[in-house]
Amino acid sequence: MYSVMKCGVKLQPRCLVVTYVEMATKKLRCRQMPLRNFKETSNISQYAEELKKNQRHRTLLSDISQLQLEKMLLVVQGHMKGLSLEESVEQAESDLTIDPDKDLNKLETEQVDKAKRIMDETFNQHRIKADDPEFEYNVEVEFQQPIESSGWDSDDEF
Repeated sequence: MYSVMKCGVKLQPRCLVVTYVEMATKKLRCRQMPLRNFKETSNISQYAEELKKNQRHRTLLSDISQLQLEKMLLVVQGHMKGLSLEESVEQAESDLTIDPDKDLNKLETEQVDKAKRIMDETFNQHRIKADDPEFEYNVEVEFQQPIESSGWDSDDEF
């Protein structure tokens, strides 16, 4: 059994680097997974899925989210296109964030699926489970009066 500590990328030679603790021996180990057949035009989400399904890597990569793998692959792909490391990281972060003002109803299906994956990942990161130390049962919150009124919820009609 393994416990993943860190995950990152190495640009020369291109590979995914995972630092983990082997639970049986309590030793800190590092595995480099070469990104073979990864091109500037490769489909990021498909490549990340293939990495997670790979027989040799699936035990380590099962603890790493699909979105985190995609972000690291975007960094590598940006670097392959000639961007600096900083520009590549910045572009990857902007690609994997959702603009709150964007209307998701007007997007194509694959863009909506990408937005849903990002929202699911964000939700799971912030979710507090019953066995977490910050968990509080039956929290009651008082909301302040609305700043502006909305016509659909007024009590004037009854």
